[in-house]
Amino acid sequence: MSDKITMYIDGRECSGQKGDTILEVAKKNGIDSIPTLCWMKGLTSVGACRMCVVEPHGADGKPSGRMLTACTSPAEQGLHVSTATEKLVDYRRQVLELLFAGRNHFCMFCSQSGDCDLQTLAINHGMDSVRYPYLYSEFENDTTDDRLQIDHNRCVLCQRCVRTCSEKVGACTLGLKKRGWVTTVKADFGKDMGDSDTCVKCGACAQVCPTGTITLRELAYRGRRKNCDAVVDTICPICTAGCSIRVYVRTGSVVRVEGTNVDGPDGGQLCVKARFGLPKSTEQPRVTRPMIRVGSKFKESNWEEALELVGSKLKEGATSGEMGALISSIATDEELAVFASFKEAIGKIKTDSYESRVLRGFYRGIRPFSAQGVRPFTAAHNILSADVIVVMDATPQESMPIAASFIRVAVLHKGAKLIYVGSGKSPFTGITDVEVKDLSDPKVADIMKSAAKPIIILGKPLLRNHTFVTKALNFAVRNRAFFDDGLAIVPMLGHSNALGALNTVLADEPWIDTGEQDFLYVYSSGLVKESSLVLDSMSRAGFTVVQTPFLLPPMTNMADVILPAPAWFERSGHLCTLEGERRQVAKILPPIPGLKGFGEVMQILCDKMGVKMGVPSTSPCENVFTSKISPDQAKPVEV
Repeated sequence: MSDKITMYIDGRECSGQKGDTILEVAKKNGIDSIPTLCWMKGLTSVGACRMCVVEPHGADGKPSGRMLTACTSPAEQGLHVSTATEKLVDYRRQVLELLFAGRNHFCMFCSQSGDCDLQTLAINHGMDSVRYPYLYSEFENDTTDDRLQIDHNRCVLCQRCVRTCSEKVGACTLGLKKRGWVTTVKADFGKDMGDSDTCVKCGACAQVCPTGTITLRELAYRGRRKNCDAVVDTICPICTAGCSIRVYVRTGSVVRVEGTNVDGPDGGQLCVKARFGLPKSTEQPRVTRPMIRVGSKFKESNWEEALELVGSKLKEGATSGEMGALISSIATDEELAVFASFKEAIGKIKTDSYESRVLRGFYRGIRPFSAQGVRPFTAAHNILSADVIVVMDATPQESMPIAASFIRVAVLHKGAKLIYVGSGKSPFTGITDVEVKDLSDPKVADIMKSAAKPIIILGKPLLRNHTFVTKALNFAVRNRAFFDDGLAIVPMLGHSNALGALNTVLADEPWIDTGEQDFLYVYSSGLVKESSLVLDSMSRAGFTVVQTPFLLPPMTNMADVILPAPAWFERSGHLCTLEGERRQVAKILPPIPGLKGFGEVMQILCDKMGVKMGVPSTSPCENVFTSKISPDQAKPVEV
């Protein structure tokens, strides 16, 4: 029996699936005449605002006079509804007037005026006055949190924030306090936001708020979305999750970053690093011209002089010294490919990534399984499909916040069991079923007996040791932990293009923490702080070149030559994400005048060395996502 249904909206035949709501059928068929306020794609429908009411027809084929909320009412075969009768328009206008009378919605005093769903609905429904008395009391404006503020005077109790925090972020921080006219949204059963123990500071509640109730304090007055000069969809450059983001640009500056993938598992949420960190990063002091060290200070130079000096030092290192290069794993595939080609042309130079210890341990640990032809990891969103989640010495909220959200949602909403394996306490307080020191603990075996879709999260401390990585993969194989795309291992690798760096610039043997380099080239994104390992290597180098977008000590203070580089918002290219896709990075703003890209600088240095830079033999994403056999055919290996 087919699940397809046919119904009629404003006389138009519309197709849908059994189980769809009336609103979902309308959306699928391109009908946008049903207004909404509390409804949001991807969240559970609650029918709180009553704006989406429609009028079903009776047996005589005429509107029946009854009203149904389209977001919660199921579509039925042969159902006829009207969406814009005079009665419906009048009813919606009354609902809006009651909402405006219930709280302080004087638009001229609100930071979100012109960027507010409630205001837009009022304008669209011709509401130019309120017939009802203003009966509200004065509510508090919660400014206790350093990033968010909640002005309860502007809340319409749509519960978008509550549902997002629970169903997408999994933090379950927000809820309703009291009832009736005095209901407010509070944290942790009545706490102010600044006193919350569970809030992860992601800002998702502010993005979904349809009024000026929850706002981001730093971004509230930077410009309305519709008044921005440009809106660019791209990929977050911070971690390997590769979340889709929308960047708003005004007067040449990044003023807001939001999540866009509402159809995806993450529901369009972003972590604190992306939502707040990316706009903040654009305010850092830029390196606009090459600079050369003279004694304890730097003098501004030009590209010709700076690259002539770098070229001469590169020649010295090539003939009689040791040379090395450290490349940020936030570099794009194209930048990594250029450097791979540069390395092959120069020949002698050693390369590595900022996260070399983590990547090298991971690579050596997965190599026996890659040799079998199986992909030794899986996409992070598969956490949502797991019934047992084994977190091994990992802190996903720090390494990959979206993975932490997936874990919380899987446990709280889908009934997954959570096992924490590590020497410390589980970072998932209150929802961890078992905490053990080692996988050999009998408690682990008891839970794994009934596991149908287990998944393992590997933290950075374990990834540094290839033996632990191999043991974890063996555990996955023996417990039938796999998904269609690979073995059920989610590594917390860190930076956005760690997989691409692993395949191009990662050294076979460690050299950063041993020996001294006569010449050291450091390519930085300026988005993350350099580790002590990188800084120590720079301090031991005879001559150091730093190419970076931002003037960030102590790294730039340790350089002999500082070269400008494109910032994350000035470049385009691709990233190899943990989700199994090579995703495109879009250019958001034009580069600063006179800037030379990484590829151009490498080409000039090759010319000065008298060598030709060809096509690299290894592509950053080559074989990263390849799986020649089904994951269920993988075999355990000897450790």
